[in-house]
Amino acid sequence: MKLDLNDFELWRRRLMGFMFVPVGMLVTYWALWFGDRGVVASEQASEYIAFEQAFPLADAWLLGAMLLAVGQLWRRRPSALKWLLVTGGAGIYLCALDVLYDMQHGIYAKPNGGAIELTINLLTLTLSVGLLRFAWRFRLQLLGLRLTASSVSSRSDLTSTRQP
Repeated sequence: MKLDLNDFELWRRRLMGFMFVPVGMLVTYWALWFGDRGVVASEQASEYIAFEQAFPLADAWLLGAMLLAVGQLWRRRPSALKWLLVTGGAGIYLCALDVLYDMQHGIYAKPNGGAIELTINLLTLTLSVGLLRFAWRFRLQLLGLRLTASSVSSRSDLTSTRQP
């Protein structure tokens, strides 16, 4: 079976299902953080705890954006594009904050949690870039548009018609 990279419906369905993985991971992380911090905390220094305590609201925004993106993808609403872009951008922003802190404070070198932090950062960056790539690659389909023969020949994404 050949994997068609241009099959919007295939990738839309896969993305909707896959998005529940980071949703579950985010919920699990914060449940552990507030329930048994030692499982996910890379260190116990007060600066680190204070830094991590600054993330719940931002992560709640990311979680909400992910759920809205999935809901709009499922309903085939044009606003799915917006929520995918919001999610991807928020993920990259949060990842950048976390990476900078982790690098400045040597978190990655910590034996008890550095690998967890690195994994979280890599997954966040990978998912965020993947969402942005998906959103851009299929922006016309997400908006309910399709290319016409004239737009293909002129290579313009702007000449399109609404799908019935």
